[in-house]
Amino acid sequence: MTKQELQNKLQDIEWEDFEVKLAIGGVPKSVWESVSAFSNTAGGWLIFGIEEKNGIFNIVGVSNPSKIEHEFLNSLNGEKFNIKIRVNSYKYNFDDKIVLAFYIPISKQKPVYFNSLSNSFIRSGSADRRAL
Repeated sequence: MTKQELQNKLQDIEWEDFEVKLAIGGVPKSVWESVSAFSNTAGGWLIFGIEEKNGIFNIVGVSNPSKIEHEFLNSLNGEKFNIKIRVNSYKYNFDDKIVLAFYIPISKQKPVYFNSLSNSFIRSGSADRRAL
Protein backbone atom coordinates (compact mmCIF):
# COMPACT_ATOMS: atom_id res chain seq x y z
CA MET A 1 0.00 0.00 0.00
CA THR A 2 1.41 3.39 -0.91
CA LYS A 3 1.13 6.46 1.29
CA GLN A 4 -1.49 7.88 -1.11
CA GLU A 5 -3.53 4.66 -1.00
CA LEU A 6 -3.47 4.82 2.79
CA GLN A 7 -4.65 8.44 2.73
CA ASN A 8 -7.49 7.45 0.39
CA LYS A 9 -8.56 4.60 2.70
CA LEU A 10 -8.66 7.02 5.63
CA GLN A 11 -11.19 9.14 3.77
CA ASP A 12 -13.60 6.22 3.80
CA ILE A 13 -14.66 3.66 6.44
CA GLU A 14 -13.03 0.56 7.84
CA TRP A 15 -13.29 -2.24 5.34
CA GLU A 16 -13.25 -5.99 5.62
CA ASP A 17 -9.52 -5.90 4.81
CA PHE A 18 -8.54 -2.73 6.71
CA GLU A 19 -8.34 -2.17 10.49
CA VAL A 20 -6.89 0.81 12.37
CA LYS A 21 -5.48 0.69 15.89
CA LEU A 22 -4.41 3.62 18.06
CA ALA A 23 -1.23 1.94 19.38
CA ILE A 24 0.26 5.14 20.79
CA GLY A 25 2.53 3.57 23.41
CA GLY A 26 2.64 -0.06 22.35
CA VAL A 27 0.98 -2.93 20.55
CA PRO A 28 -2.71 -2.96 21.53
CA LYS A 29 -4.07 -6.20 23.01
CA SER A 30 -7.02 -6.21 20.58
CA VAL A 31 -4.66 -6.56 17.62
CA TRP A 32 -4.29 -10.33 18.04
CA GLU A 33 -7.95 -10.92 17.22
CA SER A 34 -7.51 -8.97 13.98
CA VAL A 35 -4.34 -10.88 13.05
CA SER A 36 -6.18 -14.18 13.54
CA ALA A 37 -9.23 -12.93 11.61
CA PHE A 38 -7.23 -11.65 8.63
CA SER A 39 -5.17 -14.85 8.53
CA ASN A 40 -8.28 -17.04 8.62
CA THR A 41 -10.34 -15.03 6.14
CA ALA A 42 -8.83 -13.16 3.19
CA GLY A 43 -5.86 -11.21 4.55
CA GLY A 44 -5.85 -7.51 5.33
CA TRP A 45 -4.11 -4.38 6.56
CA LEU A 46 -3.48 -3.41 10.18
CA ILE A 47 -2.62 0.26 10.62
CA PHE A 48 -1.08 1.53 13.88
CA GLY A 49 -1.20 5.21 14.81
CA ILE A 50 -4.72 6.06 13.64
CA GLU A 51 -7.54 7.08 15.93
CA GLU A 52 -11.12 6.37 14.83
CA LYS A 53 -14.05 8.19 16.41
CA ASN A 54 -17.55 8.03 14.98
CA GLY A 55 -16.26 6.96 11.58
CA ILE A 56 -13.69 9.78 11.37
CA PHE A 57 -10.02 8.81 11.13
CA ASN A 58 -7.36 11.00 12.73
CA ILE A 59 -3.62 10.42 12.25
CA VAL A 60 -1.95 10.57 15.67
CA GLY A 61 1.14 8.47 14.97
CA VAL A 62 2.93 6.09 17.30
CA SER A 63 5.65 6.88 19.79
CA ASN A 64 8.79 4.79 19.37
CA PRO A 65 7.74 3.15 16.07
CA SER A 66 10.81 0.90 15.87
CA LYS A 67 10.06 -0.60 19.29
CA ILE A 68 6.38 -1.18 18.45
CA GLU A 69 7.21 -2.70 15.07
CA HIS A 70 9.82 -4.99 16.64
CA GLU A 71 7.45 -6.08 19.44
CA PHE A 72 4.63 -6.79 16.97
CA LEU A 73 6.76 -8.75 14.49
CA ASN A 74 8.42 -10.77 17.27
CA SER A 75 5.01 -11.74 18.65
CA LEU A 76 3.92 -12.99 15.22
CA ASN A 77 6.98 -15.19 14.96
CA GLY A 78 7.16 -16.29 18.58
CA GLU A 79 5.01 -18.48 20.79
CA LYS A 80 1.84 -16.35 20.76
CA PHE A 81 0.35 -17.94 17.61
CA ASN A 82 0.05 -21.58 16.63
CA ILE A 83 1.95 -20.85 13.39
CA LYS A 84 4.50 -18.24 12.40
CA ILE A 85 2.91 -15.34 10.53
CA ARG A 86 5.00 -13.51 7.94
CA VAL A 87 3.84 -9.97 7.24
CA ASN A 88 4.91 -7.04 5.11
CA SER A 89 5.54 -3.90 7.16
CA TYR A 90 5.69 -0.25 6.12
CA LYS A 91 6.34 3.08 7.85
CA TYR A 92 4.72 6.32 6.70
CA ASN A 93 5.45 9.85 7.87
CA PHE A 94 2.50 12.25 8.01
CA ASP A 95 3.69 15.67 9.23
CA ASP A 96 6.19 14.06 11.63
CA LYS A 97 3.64 11.50 12.84
CA ILE A 98 4.79 7.95 12.12
CA VAL A 99 2.14 5.43 11.08
CA LEU A 100 2.92 1.71 10.85
CA ALA A 101 1.14 -0.49 8.31
CA PHE A 102 1.25 -4.28 8.26
CA TYR A 103 -0.21 -6.55 5.61
CA ILE A 104 -1.41 -9.82 7.15
CA PRO A 105 -1.73 -12.47 4.41
CA ILE A 106 -4.32 -15.23 4.30
CA SER A 107 -2.89 -18.39 5.80
CA LYS A 108 -2.76 -21.72 3.99
CA GLN A 109 -2.78 -23.47 7.38
CA LYS A 110 -5.99 -22.87 9.34
CA PRO A 111 -7.21 -22.13 11.85
CA VAL A 112 -4.75 -19.48 12.95
CA TYR A 113 -5.18 -18.69 16.64
CA PHE A 114 -3.32 -17.12 19.56
CA ASN A 115 -2.76 -18.76 22.94
CA SER A 116 -5.53 -21.38 22.48
CA LEU A 117 -7.88 -22.72 19.81
CA SER A 118 -10.75 -20.73 21.35
CA ASN A 119 -8.90 -17.58 20.22
CA SER A 120 -9.51 -18.25 16.54
CA PHE A 121 -11.25 -15.39 14.72
CA ILE A 122 -12.71 -14.60 11.30
CA ARG A 123 -13.41 -11.27 9.67
CA SER A 124 -17.04 -10.32 9.09
CA GLY A 125 -17.48 -6.90 7.52
CA SER A 126 -15.31 -4.55 9.56
CA ALA A 127 -15.47 -6.70 12.71
CA ASP A 128 -13.58 -9.68 14.10
CA ARG A 129 -15.77 -12.59 15.26
CA ARG A 130 -14.88 -15.76 17.13
CA ALA A 131 -14.66 -18.63 14.67
CA LEU A 132 -15.54 -21.35 17.19
